[in-house]
Amino acid sequence: MATKVLKKKVMAAAGGNTEAAEVKETKKKAAAKKTTAKKKAAAPKKTAKAAAPKKEKAKVKKVNGNYPDAYLVIDHPVETETICGDHYAVRIGASTDGYVEISFDNGEWQPCRFGGGYWWFDWAYYNKGDHSIAVRLIDPSGNLIVEAPSRKCAIC
Repeated sequence: MATKVLKKKVMAAAGGNTEAAEVKETKKKAAAKKTTAKKKAAAPKKTAKAAAPKKEKAKVKKVNGNYPDAYLVIDHPVETETICGDHYAVRIGASTDGYVEISFDNGEWQPCRFGGGYWWFDWAYYNKGDHSIAVRLIDPSGNLIVEAPSRKCAIC
């Protein structure tokens, strides 16, 4: 209905000339399409983002409040990594407040060596299967500063 009214107005403006009215109407429609196309192009497209799996930060258990900036993290192996071979160097990032000890499968604590800005443990003679690795940071007096959550890995 709105187009009929528009046609009548255009024809009246063109002095009753139907050809001129049709040309004007066609130009108006083309102009309207261009502005609509510009608006659509300018509008940001909404895309569905795939939900990335949330990485949970491993919570470090700080025991000794005398070292507020102390940190401890097992860098390698990464969680659920499969290790193949006869030897593996476990890499641990830690603050320089003390020294690091490591335990495999809730076994006895063993000292790690420091080198190149990291703490290392040369792991060899391990059994095939699933294992858990735990680390802790000890101050020079022998008191526990920080204990990191255990890391799971598998040996092939």
